[in-house]
Amino acid sequence: MATFCSPLAREASAVWPVSLSWRRREAVATPSISSRPPGSEPRRRNPLRRRSDSVRDWLPALLAVSVVVAATLCALLGLHLYAADRASALRQAQTLHRVSVVAATQPFPAGIGVSLATVDWTDAAGAHAVQAAVPATTNAGDHLVVWVDRNDVPQGAPTPAAQSAGTAVTYAVSAFAGAATLLACGYIGTRYALNKRVERSWEEEWALVEPEWNRWNRHG
Repeated sequence: MATFCSPLAREASAVWPVSLSWRRREAVATPSISSRPPGSEPRRRNPLRRRSDSVRDWLPALLAVSVVVAATLCALLGLHLYAADRASALRQAQTLHRVSVVAATQPFPAGIGVSLATVDWTDAAGAHAVQAAVPATTNAGDHLVVWVDRNDVPQGAPTPAAQSAGTAVTYAVSAFAGAATLLACGYIGTRYALNKRVERSWEEEWALVEPEWNRWNRHG
């Protein structure tokens, strides 16, 4: 039994060092892999980074958020103005009614963009002849439609929906333009103030470092 195992033992002892040496060389040739996933190491704060640098980096994002908020508020303003104007026009329409009239005279100017003419019509209450606002191109004898109240007094027509929408859009766009201008001026002013502050800081620090720097250059 001993004579049978001894060759095997001798063979194993001969192969075992070779296997160990091969594994050792493989371990040396193969780069070690860290168990820590990439990017998990804590980021070190840059000692040269100033607070003004962080503020400068955040300024564009702050400006973008402010512009979005201003656009949203201006859109809500436009919707509110449109709803209020339509409600007013509806209340006005409930107190008025339209009548078909005939222009009895040529229109004459009564203000900027306003022309008046005598119009007449007949209804269940009798004949009426009053002055009403008419287009400047109206001629005597033309048939028109005029809005009057319960006392048959001519009134302005209720505001149409297209005019309400145009007014709301105009106010909303104007408000957004003003807000965007203020935000842009604030952004530019803040950047300018930060740059001036950084320049002053560099000048103050250089005033402390320059004597040592010059002394080192003279001795170096």
